Amino acid sequence: MVNAPSLPPPAYGVSHILLLKVCVLLLGLLLGMSARAQGLSAFVDRTDVSINDVITLTLRIDSNLGAARPQFSGLNREFEQVGGISSRSTYTNNNGNIQSWTEYSIMLRPLTTGVLTIPAFRVNGEVSNSIQVKVGEARQDVADEDSDIFLRSTVSKDSVYVQEQLLYTIKIYWSISFDQGAQLTSPQVADAVVQQLGTDSNHQEVVNGINFNVTERKFVIFPQSSGELVIPPVYFSASVGRRGSFNSFFRNSRAPIREINLVSETHNIAIKPQPASFPAGATWLPAKQLALEETWSGNLDALSVGDAVTHNVILNAEGLSSSLLPGVTYANQGGLRFYPDQPVREDNADSQGMHGKRTDGTAIVASASGDFTLPEVRLPWWNTETDRLETATLPARTINVQPSAANDVLPGVFSDQNGVSANGAPTVAAPASSGTSLLWVVATALFAAAWAFTTFLWLRSRQQLVYAETLGTAPMPHLPERRSATGNDDPDAQAALQLLKLACQKNDLRAVRTALIKWTRASGHDNSVQTLEAVQQYWNDPTLSTQLKALDAALYGGGERVECQPIFEQAARLHKDGQHSVDTDKYQLPPLYKQ
Repeated sequence: MVNAPSLPPPAYGVSHILLLKVCVLLLGLLLGMSARAQGLSAFVDRTDVSINDVITLTLRIDSNLGAARPQFSGLNREFEQVGGISSRSTYTNNNGNIQSWTEYSIMLRPLTTGVLTIPAFRVNGEVSNSIQVKVGEARQDVADEDSDIFLRSTVSKDSVYVQEQLLYTIKIYWSISFDQGAQLTSPQVADAVVQQLGTDSNHQEVVNGINFNVTERKFVIFPQSSGELVIPPVYFSASVGRRGSFNSFFRNSRAPIREINLVSETHNIAIKPQPASFPAGATWLPAKQLALEETWSGNLDALSVGDAVTHNVILNAEGLSSSLLPGVTYANQGGLRFYPDQPVREDNADSQGMHGKRTDGTAIVASASGDFTLPEVRLPWWNTETDRLETATLPARTINVQPSAANDVLPGVFSDQNGVSANGAPTVAAPASSGTSLLWVVATALFAAAWAFTTFLWLRSRQQLVYAETLGTAPMPHLPERRSATGNDDPDAQAALQLLKLACQKNDLRAVRTALIKWTRASGHDNSVQTLEAVQQYWNDPTLSTQLKALDAALYGGGERVECQPIFEQAARLHKDGQHSVDTDKYQLPPLYKQ
């Protein structure tokens, strides 16, 4: 058997070596171009979801592109933003190969079914890829009690009266550990005022034989118009570990982590109008309980001319905000003068809802002797527990005023220009040498000066009240307020929009201006917004800018009359489109367990 001759090794000439170097150089250039092409990229956690699901979009920006923050406004056409925008910076050094980038994440809920497109993003000349998401019909298993974690939402009633409180409760059941960063959205209800009741509560419940930890959050909702009220779903997202994972037995191992997104039920509530049997002209007060109380600072049978006594009327209501409660006032009558103080309002919330309290103090000064009767106080209200009209009352009171040692009529400040006293009797002047008369004159002058100073402070404080407190005879429900990171105490954007709606209904131009500024502040958490021009610059909307210029001209330039309803409609359109910043902390859940 003859062996085949072996072939000599190939000879590599200079040309082959040069060709090899060129190939290596081209490969390096291609890899560099590929790396640069990845300077901006976008991706989602899922591309096949239902309309109830929430997906997470992440935009990764290489540090070579600078510190530009991406704009997500183009997402509002087919998606709704849930919660805020989070960011995370990463730096790696792998054998001298240094890489750094920043990731921006945002949670999105699809608005319609079908194939939706997340558009491409552009940052400093770089363009990311667009993403298509397939959205199917809603799934029915919104609260799977066989899961490690599930969500429930309930309402206190299926039908309430307009402005009656409705309790909305969200419960998160969990038997596994949460990672930091869990988020729960708040209910966004149209044509209603929504306020969270206190802080979250925690307890335990047994469901299907399994012991669950429960985090409970409650809200109170005040519908502002009759008809059907729709409470849309709320959304919860978190990173959790699986129950009973084998790796959990090893201290140095991490249990498998999975991202979950839960959605609650939609609730449809029938809102009934004010009953026809409620007295016309009276303030509409739908409450679980309402009571009137009174206190006096002195004995009504031991008053003399010139004495003063303070009458305090306290109105307590369960299921109403204090801003809805009317005051009790008296008209001056011969021999008595009434000096009302600024009302004191208090709101307290517990698991049963809102408890409002209003206290009206009135100083009563006797200027003549005799018997005087304060009329009975009657306040109609609607009992939402028994569904019937009731009346809270204070009985009539008789005040017996005795003559003073010097005069029967308090001289000086209670006399008119014709020398006639408050009760129609002629004023009796005191002798100049009378020490008692001089004492009364000095005391009366001091009282008048103190009252003038109090009135000045009261008028000054009224300028700082929100429009809800000065709207007129139809007070507005309490607006939920919170302090933002900028220190702004304005209402949140949804509540401020309701304030704007009521101001436009009244066509009160100055109140509309104030509400627009508060709405813009709350939308952008920017306390520097002080003028209508700043509102125009913030929203940068041609239609709204034209309307605000006309409003400004009507307010200060003597322009033509302005109809305010189109202003509210355009503002509501901008608010619905999501062209305002979202407060991330508003939706942040506190830690559900101790690490």
